[in-house]
Amino acid sequence: MSRYSGSGPLMKRLWPLLVLMTACASAPASNERYAEPGRGEPVRGPWSEVASFEMPTGDVTIPIDLLRDVADALLKLPGAKTCDAGSQRPIVGLSMEYCSTVYVAGTEDALSWRVTKPLRGSYNGCQPSSDVTDSEHSAEQIWIVGYIHNHPCGTPPSTLDLTVWPTDAFAGKPALAEFRMIPGNPAPAMFKGQALLMASALVAERADGSRVFLRYFPTGEIEQWSQQERRWRLLGTCVPTRTRYSSAPLCRDGAVQLLAE
Repeated sequence: MSRYSGSGPLMKRLWPLLVLMTACASAPASNERYAEPGRGEPVRGPWSEVASFEMPTGDVTIPIDLLRDVADALLKLPGAKTCDAGSQRPIVGLSMEYCSTVYVAGTEDALSWRVTKPLRGSYNGCQPSSDVTDSEHSAEQIWIVGYIHNHPCGTPPSTLDLTVWPTDAFAGKPALAEFRMIPGNPAPAMFKGQALLMASALVAERADGSRVFLRYFPTGEIEQWSQQERRWRLLGTCVPTRTRYSSAPLCRDGAVQLLAE
């Protein structure tokens, strides 16, 4: 049985994202890219569409290259970005949500980030699995650290906290991919004596195909990946309010705005 890993309070999910094993030869081509839910079997990793990323010394947060690759692969799946052009809402029977499990595998001295082959959900939801098998590692060398799912378009992030951040990231109702990292594992994954930093993330794909990469830390920091500087930039430090769905978060430096890139 695979294990959960995490540290600190629940991270906020990643922002809008354009974004989060071998089939029989006779199976449809689509089934080689995703799995059907409800068969009572563990989900398998790593997903062949997404490379595994070795954890570098000194960096124990989810890597930008993994976010990019997952967004590319997840949003290419059938129906992952399909929506009604007029209403900008998902279409029953055509739009589709998919979900994968994020995990790290290996030993304390050599860990890699991985995702499972995605499960197919419905136009308005997907239930990820917490039972993971890996083709290269035993159950004792697997730690589940989070989940990924997409939103075809027009629907807000699943975490209410994200809907009140004062940014323009949701303008144009982009397709979303949310990476929700889960904390609280009594036996968290460790890398060279350091616990993983459970920063959740979002990737938003706009109508013109450009993407915004954001990540959130449990301590309130919101960062955006700068395509020009090729590094994470702090946008602000905020505390989400929990009284009303429409309440604004408390930000130390005023309203948070995306980078002008």
